[in-house]
Amino acid sequence: MKKFVSLIAVLALVCFTTMVFAAEAPKTEAAKPAAVTATAKAEAAKADVVVGKITKIDTAKNEIVVKGKTIVVKAEDIATLKKGEMVKVTLAAGTNNAEKVEVVKAKKVAKKVVKVEKKVEEKPAEK
Repeated sequence: MKKFVSLIAVLALVCFTTMVFAAEAPKTEAAKPAAVTATAKAEAAKADVVVGKITKIDTAKNEIVVKGKTIVVKAEDIATLKKGEMVKVTLAAGTNNAEKVEVVKAKKVAKKVVKVEKKVEEKPAEK
């Protein structure tokens, strides 16, 4: 009889122990998605920068097309732009609305592209 009671006591102890660990597991897993969403929000908050030639200007809609991307620009900015100009457009976070539009000289852009290409060549290929 003592063996039977001790066996039940051990089984009860094992059951309670597994319930405690099972109850704690979802709490730690729930914290991980919150951290992931915080990282995703931080990435989404970064402003995009588009550098390229203006291929199309629509003054009626206050839109320009740079590198195939349609960007909404302020009316006072669109009046100064011309088709074929090199521009650097800083977009508002998560939108296609331009915060800042700068006309860039083609030589500056070409130098930056060469620097970026050199950096890419210097990095070893990751496996």
